[in-house]
Amino acid sequence: MQGINGTLFCYGQTSSGKTFTMEGVREDNNLKGIIPRMMEYICDLIPRASSDIEFGVKCQFYQIYNEKIQDLLDTRKTDLSIREDKTKGIWVEDCSEVYVTSKEEMYNVFQCGSNNRTVSATEMNKGSSRSHSLFSVTLFQRNTITGSTQSANLYFVDLAGSEKMSKTGIEGGMGLKEAQNINKSLMTLGMVINALTEGASHIPFRDSKLTRVLQESLGGNSQTTLIITCSPSMLNQSESLSTLRFGQRAKLIKNKVVANTQKSAKELLIQLNKANLKIKQLENIIGKIE
Repeated sequence: MQGINGTLFCYGQTSSGKTFTMEGVREDNNLKGIIPRMMEYICDLIPRASSDIEFGVKCQFYQIYNEKIQDLLDTRKTDLSIREDKTKGIWVEDCSEVYVTSKEEMYNVFQCGSNNRTVSATEMNKGSSRSHSLFSVTLFQRNTITGSTQSANLYFVDLAGSEKMSKTGIEGGMGLKEAQNINKSLMTLGMVINALTEGASHIPFRDSKLTRVLQESLGGNSQTTLIITCSPSMLNQSESLSTLRFGQRAKLIKNKVVANTQKSAKELLIQLNKANLKIKQLENIIGKIE
């Protein structure tokens, strides 16, 4: 609501509760996930805002599967490209955008994409996520009196779980390829975080589609929160320890957050007139002193 970008992502081994943390059970207030809660919160805040503000809300939902970006709202789009420019930053080209006007519409968009997400059974999880999913909400604001605008992107990233082949029972074929790509992208994410915390001259954002998409969220213009999920089983002790060390490292990253506000020509002209008036006042004071 203040024009600041936000990112929230879950990291942890497979079957540790990442997707449940994000989605939960919408019908149960105690088990409701973060995304449904966010939808309700935004839709409660908008009516409380000043009547001079116009709002627009749009959603995107895509997944990174085997290092390809796939649109979850239009399954015909299977290999989308990442673009970047100075004004828009980083975005996924041709990805579907759906405008919504209520929390029900927003949730229906999310549910549609969630149903298209790639999952399969492993020995650790009968519905294991085999892709990284990114659900984004963009909130536009326009002041009808001054003409100024403000926007903010909110990203919810549900990462696929890191996994050991010996525990998941994956031996070959497509399942092995999926696991290799998952582990590779998560390893690159770890390398990026290490490079950022150590102040390295080169940050390997482009080594993975995941880190490239999250470039602004990691050390850029975004308030980013990382949720660590760990298994309570002693069988997974080493993975839990590795996950916690990842989180400890990520906490050292410092982002520089700037509100995405654009003043109108009318506002800029008022500021210019005020500055000119101030300059004349200072010139008069200097002239009297001389």
